[in-house]
This record gives sequence, C-alpha cells and structure tokens, in this order.
Amino acid sequence: MAVQRALVCLAALAMLFQLAMAANHTVGAPGGGWDTSTDLQAWAVSQTFSVGDNLIFKYTTNHDVLEVTKANYDSCGTSNPRKTHTGGNTVIPLSTPGKRYFICGSRTLWPRNED
Repeated sequence: MAVQRALVCLAALAMLFQLAMAANHTVGAPGGGWDTSTDLQAWAVSQTFSVGDNLIFKYTTNHDVLEVTKANYDSCGTSNPRKTHTGGNTVIPLSTPGKRYFICGSRTLWPRNED
C-alpha cells in the first residue's frame, strides 16, 4: 500500500512538473504581433516549441487566425481552413508534435491570397 501511494505521488509530481515546463509563446513578441510588420518566419525560427506549450495570437477583431494545410499556407489559400479562430485573443495548445500552419483570412494581411 505504501509503495502504491508513493507511485501515485510520483506520477502526480511528474504531471505537475510537465505543466510547470509548458511555455506560452505570444506570436511575434516581443515588439511585434500577428501583423504584416512582423517577420513571423524569423520569429518562429527563434522559438523552441514543445508539446504542452501554447501559441497566443493577439490581433484586432477585423482579423482572424486560420489553421490550414501546408499547401494552403504556401498558396495563402483560405477557402478550406482546418480551424478558424476569431475574437482578437486566441490560445492554441500544442498538444501533438509536428508542424502547423497559420494564416490570416484578411486579404489586407495576405495580399497574395487569390481564393
């Protein structure tokens, strides 16, 4: 029984440690944001992302955050997003490893968009 309690305690501590290690990444910060004045490619390369972290998008309410496929990202295609986020403050948990792609559906932010 004591061993079982110790294992449960260790498991709980491991989960707390994992939560404590999670980071919040405000897109474009410091000094930038989810806009055309920020070099978001350079920002992304400068970050270290881990499962459990969060991406935080702050933007004006006339914009949005679309999660798209790589093909849609490369072409700025907005017609079939995987997910659409609105409201000006979006938190996206990074719950699995791998690359994810985000664009804004506003034609003023992505002038190449031809959808």
